[in-house]
Amino acid sequence: MSMFLTGPLSMFAMLMTYSDDGSSSRRWVTPLVLFSLPLLFASLALRLALPALKGSPRTSGNWTAAAVALCISGLVFALALGPALDNMGLF
Repeated sequence: MSMFLTGPLSMFAMLMTYSDDGSSSRRWVTPLVLFSLPLLFASLALRLALPALKGSPRTSGNWTAAAVALCISGLVFALALGPALDNMGLF
């Protein structure tokens, strides 16, 4: 859901930072805007899931929800890392 919110903002950031010939020294702005909100939610999920994993027994619903939240936040991080590094020119 948060990608739908940041998508139009990242398109606007791309329009504002890229010149007409297509080259830009600020290639990092678009992935920063696009993935800022999803990575914020992923870091909040990590912050809330780790204490739930430590304090709950494995058979409880809290433990299962925390494990799912960690899997989803890891997936969001992995999906965000590739395009972000590509647009920053590191690879």
